[in-house]
Amino acid sequence: MEKSYRWGILGAGRIAEKFCTAMSVVQGSQVYAVASRDVVKAKVYAEKFNAAKSYNSYEDLVKDENIDIIYIATPHAFHYEQAMLCLNNGKAVLCEKPLSLSAEQSLKMIAAATEKKLFLMEGMWSRFMPSIEKMLSLIKEDAIGKPQYLSVDFGFTAPYYIDGRLFNKSLGGGSVLDIGVYAIFLATLVFGEPACVKSISKLSATGVDEYANMILQYPGGETAHLLTSIIFNTSLEAEIIGTKGSIKIKNPWYKATEFTLCIKDAEPQDFSLPHESNGFEHEIREVMHCLDNGLLQSPKMSHEFTLFVSKIMDEVLEQAGVSY
Repeated sequence: MEKSYRWGILGAGRIAEKFCTAMSVVQGSQVYAVASRDVVKAKVYAEKFNAAKSYNSYEDLVKDENIDIIYIATPHAFHYEQAMLCLNNGKAVLCEKPLSLSAEQSLKMIAAATEKKLFLMEGMWSRFMPSIEKMLSLIKEDAIGKPQYLSVDFGFTAPYYIDGRLFNKSLGGGSVLDIGVYAIFLATLVFGEPACVKSISKLSATGVDEYANMILQYPGGETAHLLTSIIFNTSLEAEIIGTKGSIKIKNPWYKATEFTLCIKDAEPQDFSLPHESNGFEHEIREVMHCLDNGLLQSPKMSHEFTLFVSKIMDEVLEQAGVSY
């Protein structure tokens, strides 16, 4: 019989709510404790998800000996400090994406987890969705031939609040860290580490990137075109083109349950792989599988993969003239 895991939830915002909602369909998982700097919010979350405890201190959460793993659901500007707090108190960590503000911070987090023999994974929920798994299997089976080109976009129009998370530099604002991580993740999943990164960005008055138009080229000559924006809407679609055909992931691609396989001289083939909840359940199961097997990292979302993505974001931001 597999172990039942008691989760500690660090942060009580929108993402944490989605995560806890999905946990209700995952056997062997339990929202055990919720922590927020706002004691009222922590209690409300604890009541909503039947958690045994609520804390208004992250320090108290990480010291709770009954917690098996902590999910960090706060804005990414705080991930490094909070993940290190968890790791230094002997807690396994699932940290919302992006793992941190830079490859340097991510490397330190990974080093700490490795030294302490603790599980650490970046919470890229899209990676574990059935649609992504099926897409990868089709590519591996040579259904579209050798992938040559990928295009993906993720853009929306955000209200312009100078002190809001998206436009505030001190909070890690900008499109690249907030949603660019999704696009870069998909390109890295298909092609691996790029040989060349070129990007053009537009900066806001607050000094963060409003959009980034990225071209990535790989050692074999393959190319990825990525567009992310917080000032205009995009199609929210992705396409992978190979030497035999293509895969088109439908809107919204980053949580898609449907995609189409297009092969020359053949009828398009539609795939539908619905979620049981909201899509976070697949990520939760992956973490539990890793813990069941004593793994310190996920083979599907490895530390090396996270560092590849983080280094690309570093390069894009450097070219834009943005530093945190």
